[in-house]
Amino acid sequence: MRRIILIIMLTTLMTGCSSAKQAVNNTQSSSNQEQAKTATTVTTAKTATTANPATKAQSDKNANSKSFSSLLENMDITKSLFKKGYYDYEGTINNNIKIQMSIYKQNKEIVGTYFYEKQKKEIKLKGKSDKKDIILYEYDATGRNTGIFMGTMKTVDKIEGKWVSADNKTSYPFTLTLKSNIAVNVYGKRYAVALNTKRDKDVEEFVEKIQSYVVNGDKQRLVEQIKYPINAKINGKVVKIQNKDYFIKNYDLIFYPKYKASISNSFTKNLFVNYQGIMFGEDIFNVWINEVTPTGGIPKLMITAINN
Repeated sequence: MRRIILIIMLTTLMTGCSSAKQAVNNTQSSSNQEQAKTATTVTTAKTATTANPATKAQSDKNANSKSFSSLLENMDITKSLFKKGYYDYEGTINNNIKIQMSIYKQNKEIVGTYFYEKQKKEIKLKGKSDKKDIILYEYDATGRNTGIFMGTMKTVDKIEGKWVSADNKTSYPFTLTLKSNIAVNVYGKRYAVALNTKRDKDVEEFVEKIQSYVVNGDKQRLVEQIKYPINAKINGKVVKIQNKDYFIKNYDLIFYPKYKASISNSFTKNLFVNYQGIMFGEDIFNVWINEVTPTGGIPKLMITAINN
């Protein structure tokens, strides 16, 4: 009998130990699963943190672009201070980088171009304005956005604001001061008031040619672009020059160093124009250009006045 009781007790004891061991194993397994889950969560968080700077930069860029787009959409161009015509500005970016800008108000937007004075390469602009704000996106030759002008103004005479690069990494202050306003009904026909047949491109290419002749001292080609007789100062006295030969003979007295420098350094874009013609030069030192039709010939651009 004792033997039977002992066997029963041993069996019970062994069963209890087995259950306890199983419970411990289950607990450890559960613990390991929780640790693995926690480790996965930490790894994921760490990975997200590692990737954060790049995604944040992209997120900031997108947010910035959306912000500009939202401002653009909310602008009421019917309240714009600009009227139809060209508005020509000179100014700076970052207080020391000189630029020239010309903008034009169309029905639903502002269009135009600007260039850095040192480079003289035109960059296209497109945007909007209302009674106090203006936003202009700039584009390279491929149509890619390369920056944004965000400005404010009390009148069209002066615009101030911030230029921001397309990637939102760089920004500079800018200031623009109005030089001239030319009333024109159609964008792309800036010089129409003085011309009958020539395009804006024709005028500016002609002026570039004139400038190159002056810079290089190519008097033989330059005299071919002048309508005679023409007045010019020689030794401070106005003289009527009747023909090419007389002009060449006195060329160095007409294009003396200060006058030559003025023509050589002038911008060949966004020229001043009125019913009298197109002016190319600086201040009082300039030439005037018009379309001239020889008897029975084809209209051509020629120099019609020399102010030296």
